[in-house]
Amino acid sequence: MNDLLLEKYVNKLTKDHIINYAKNNEIIVSNNEVDIIYDYIKKYWRKFYYENPKDLFDELKSKLSPNTYNKLIQIYTEAKEKIKK
Repeated sequence: MNDLLLEKYVNKLTKDHIINYAKNNEIIVSNNEVDIIYDYIKKYWRKFYYENPKDLFDELKSKLSPNTYNKLIQIYTEAKEKIKK
């Protein structure tokens, strides 16, 4: 996907998008978790997309509930697999 398109999408991303996505996927997230996820996406989207974000996920593991963290890993892994195809 084009870097410019991704950047525009991320720039338009809101916390409500994260909340609605979580609800639609039956993921319970606290307001604090929404803030954390939002901040990480906004700051580090290029690393998540282009690089190995293991260090970021290590940080997130200590900041999110185990259920939210595991769902996030699952969603990320599935998205990366789709991108590879």
